[in-house]
Amino acid sequence: MTSTAGSATYTEIAPSSAEWAAVTRRPPRALAQRISWLLVLLTTAGIFVGFQHWNDPDAEAWDGGFQLLDVLGLASIGLVVIFSLAGWYLHQFNLGLAPLLLGIAAVAHTLDSSPEAVFWWVGTLLAALWLLFDFTLLARQTLQVRALARSLPAGTGLAQERGARTKLLLGSAAEGLWGLGAGLLAAGLWWWTLRIFAAEEGLTAAALDQASESDLWAIPALLAAALAAVLLLRALLGALARGLVGRYAWRLPTGPGPVELVWDEDEPSGGQINIERDTSEYRCICVAELVQMFPEDAEEIRESTDVSASNHCPIHGIDAINLLSPRDFASLAGSLWLWDELSGLPQSDAFTGSSPLVVGYCGSAFTGYPGTATTRGTVDIVDYADCALEVGRGDGEFAGPRPASAPSVGVVDKIDLRPFGIAGHAVRFKHARAWFVPGT
Repeated sequence: MTSTAGSATYTEIAPSSAEWAAVTRRPPRALAQRISWLLVLLTTAGIFVGFQHWNDPDAEAWDGGFQLLDVLGLASIGLVVIFSLAGWYLHQFNLGLAPLLLGIAAVAHTLDSSPEAVFWWVGTLLAALWLLFDFTLLARQTLQVRALARSLPAGTGLAQERGARTKLLLGSAAEGLWGLGAGLLAAGLWWWTLRIFAAEEGLTAAALDQASESDLWAIPALLAAALAAVLLLRALLGALARGLVGRYAWRLPTGPGPVELVWDEDEPSGGQINIERDTSEYRCICVAELVQMFPEDAEEIRESTDVSASNHCPIHGIDAINLLSPRDFASLAGSLWLWDELSGLPQSDAFTGSSPLVVGYCGSAFTGYPGTATTRGTVDIVDYADCALEVGRGDGEFAGPRPASAPSVGVVDKIDLRPFGIAGHAVRFKHARAWFVPGT
């Protein structure tokens, strides 16, 4: 058994569908981040056009001797231009980066007494207001999640399995560690920039042939410093959210909500049988049929844990599925062989040894990880799942793995599984395995 000694417990809670759907959602992340990028693009393009910077190649890059302020000004311009061109692809960080980068340009132009400064400050203000609006929604959501968690009846206290403890620790510390790394990178780049600048300081643009090297190195130095600030701020917000909300394992209801579970290619799929558990019935022909079809792989098939069920098997075939009574079907609903390989899979305590949870959810500042509550009173993180994905307004209607649509032809019948503790119904077909349709 996995050790759980000394691990903090997570209290299991179960919001209703209405309570879960009522949690405040921010705008979709891609939209919010790209609006920030667009503000940088429009500010930069507006200043370029308004001040006719296409004539700049005929003018000196700076006046008089080269100073640190010139490094900052040239680097800030280069950075916002690069961000305007590539920011669409860096949307994870745009909300925080946009006001920082525009602010750096605004400060540099203000210190240089440039007439452009006021326009850089306008762009900075707009990007900062957009960030403030998003932060306000985040704070409201965090407090709402805190209130909801404390209002729900407390369930079982679940100790963390060692793997869950490690994954939650790494997940909560990841942005902080990346932020520290970006800060160290920024420090190294600034050290190199200043070292180069020492040899260029005081020289005229003509003496440097209109091009300094230090301002080129200052561009990644500024970007690394800005990224460090954004990542460390996000890590701080996550820590504050976890402190405010507390340790909870949320049992997700059916229907829309503020997060959805993310699954990768290793997610179990339908149409499979477990050789050790499902082939004890002597009439099962699933393994024999596979061996007959692929004799060169016979040994590998027999040693496998799971194999594809035969459509013609008298125990696990399509006809056998369609002959089951609704009650018998519901009692077997946890068996993968009942369901088509493209169908979503039902989740219910009635047929699983563990229940799906989101562990550590504290709002969008820390969305937690999909996990399971074991029969030993512990909680573990699902191996094949990433952190829960934030769902924005209008992002989706079902907070969970999204199955493909069931076929519309060849239907035999529909079985309402709700009386058996399963939120959804099964659709059986003449020539295919059953499909699970959740939430109906």
